Amino acid sequence: MVNPVFSPWRRRTIPRIQQIFEHAGIEVRLLETAPQPSSAAVLDEHELDAVIVCGGDGTVFGLLQQLAGTRIPIGICPFGTGNILAGNLGLPRNPVAAARALLTAKPVAVPLAKLTCGAPPKSFFFAMSAGIGGHAAMMRTAHRYRKHRTGRLAYFAAGFEVLAKHLLEPFDLEITTTEGDVITRRSSEMIAVRVEALNLWRPGGGLHLPFLRLASVEGSSRMRLLQASIEALALGAGQRDRRPSSRAAAHYEDVLRVQARTIPGATYTAVPALQADGEILDLLTPDAPITLEMAEVQVNFLSLST
Repeated sequence: MVNPVFSPWRRRTIPRIQQIFEHAGIEVRLLETAPQPSSAAVLDEHELDAVIVCGGDGTVFGLLQQLAGTRIPIGICPFGTGNILAGNLGLPRNPVAAARALLTAKPVAVPLAKLTCGAPPKSFFFAMSAGIGGHAAMMRTAHRYRKHRTGRLAYFAAGFEVLAKHLLEPFDLEITTTEGDVITRRSSEMIAVRVEALNLWRPGGGLHLPFLRLASVEGSSRMRLLQASIEALALGAGQRDRRPSSRAAAHYEDVLRVQARTIPGATYTAVPALQADGEILDLLTPDAPITLEMAEVQVNFLSLST
């Protein structure tokens, strides 16, 4: 399955990947993804042994909406900007090398999480992360920097812009931890993670874990968000083997569920950005909560990681 928005030089790699599978005796049927990543792919699971995604995390996100809970394994040849899922599955960053590696990769059952938002409510499965706040605004801004062409530089440029100019809009959280505690907090930044590594950040998540790893920044201070970013990227904040500092800017918790709401009576200049697996979802409504929780559904990914 191929993302149709690739540049011509990336699309020239597709025949090489197809030949790798065909030379291994595998019948290949080439399909393009739906125009929007959040749209369901048109697949007949009874006709497929596996789906190989030539795309990034957003392309996989779209595919999850149909293949969650099915027997069909998903393999990734990373063509995207972040390629977070491919990295956490132990696959090479080079898509041709990844295709060769997939020939010996094994299916691994990965628990999925679910995001529900909007009015009427709409739900999406996600495998990597979901959240609202500055990090989601950065992902939205990266599109303006043409991330499909400029790569990770778009994220760095977008990150600097968000830290310098983005208006932090606070919201209320209700958090249910894995120990059954219910915590309330007013935050301006929240991300629930399902992976061990998000580029340089090691937030303490894991694809095999049956819960979400939640990071949240209390209040709406720009300096506090900057501090949390530095602690995460440079000082190892969030790692499970490190004791959190009493002065840490962000809270890290293992949770089963988190619900975010706009503050009653508050005036919002802009609707906070919402993302799932790197895809911006423009579904926020002022009175409807956003719920992130484990979905009790799995999907099989082809993985080289043990």
